[in-house]
Amino acid sequence: MIDFTRSELTHFAIHYVGNKGLGEELTLSEDVISFKDDFVKETLLRYFLNPFKTDIYHKFREKADVSLKSVANMSEDLFSSQKNFLSVSKKLAKYLHDQSTHPKIKGGEFYVCYFRDAMVDGELCDAIGYFKTENKETYLKVYQHLNSFDLECDDGIDIYKLDKGAIIFNTEKEKGYKLSIIDNNNRNAECALYWEEDFLGAKLKENGYYFTKNFMDTSRGFCEEILTEQNNVTKQDQMMMLNKSASYFKEKDRFNVKDFEKEVLVEPSLISAFSEYRYNYNDKNDLQAIDEFDVSNTAVKKNAKYMKSVVKLDKNFHLYIHGRHDFVERGYDEGKGMKYYKLYYENES
Repeated sequence: MIDFTRSELTHFAIHYVGNKGLGEELTLSEDVISFKDDFVKETLLRYFLNPFKTDIYHKFREKADVSLKSVANMSEDLFSSQKNFLSVSKKLAKYLHDQSTHPKIKGGEFYVCYFRDAMVDGELCDAIGYFKTENKETYLKVYQHLNSFDLECDDGIDIYKLDKGAIIFNTEKEKGYKLSIIDNNNRNAECALYWEEDFLGAKLKENGYYFTKNFMDTSRGFCEEILTEQNNVTKQDQMMMLNKSASYFKEKDRFNVKDFEKEVLVEPSLISAFSEYRYNYNDKNDLQAIDEFDVSNTAVKKNAKYMKSVVKLDKNFHLYIHGRHDFVERGYDEGKGMKYYKLYYENES
């Protein structure tokens, strides 16, 4: 749990980071921000901090050589001393500019913040915030002049939608610190990970969320890549396995691979095929695997939507099957020369 109710913003700088690949400029501020209006400060902090309510944590990848530029090294410098805060914030902005080369990456204001007394999972510590605004909204302003009114348009920031953000907590330093990351503007797959991977150099921490997500991804990959009609597995059986896998995680608080094999896979041939696929999947994706862990409800909710049992029939029908596969029949009509599904049910709504 993340809590900033007791925290204090002690250092704050803003720079503009354009898309370097498109020749856009990097504009560096020569001063830190001093707030003259408490309401502006409070509004800004709500904009930055309110989205961070998840239990999904990241960490920096293996520590880079101290002579190399990296967010991990520069963050460590800031935790050690804030005397050179503005200088380090400029280096961070330059580093982000260097990573902003894909044509789909939008330029925007880059904010660097230092917080005292942030709370994460019951521990009080300092924290550093990196935030970026990439989208602007058009707003109407209404002005009153005595007995008349006037309207103007202006562009501004939607304070209820943070585009990109990261908070680094000064804890678990030897394990790569503890990070919380927000990225609400990553729809383009080619540049989706530039904030998390290219700039921050972060990856998921090995906790319940990490292990739950990875095993659910593995199960889905096994169903979609191995349990196929080319391997003499019907679409109906593939969907049944997807349903059983998703249901297992929804019903369990604690995962055990032997229980999963017994309750979901059942058949020795399936268990053997899955074990081989899991080994290769983890090796290919450089994932740590363990056979028992606490199930993360957050990971289950987030990943279960990708394990829906859907059969797409030409361009006309989508067939969703949530259970009772024995009520579904699949066949071939010789007269029409077409495949068919037959469904049995009691009530219609």
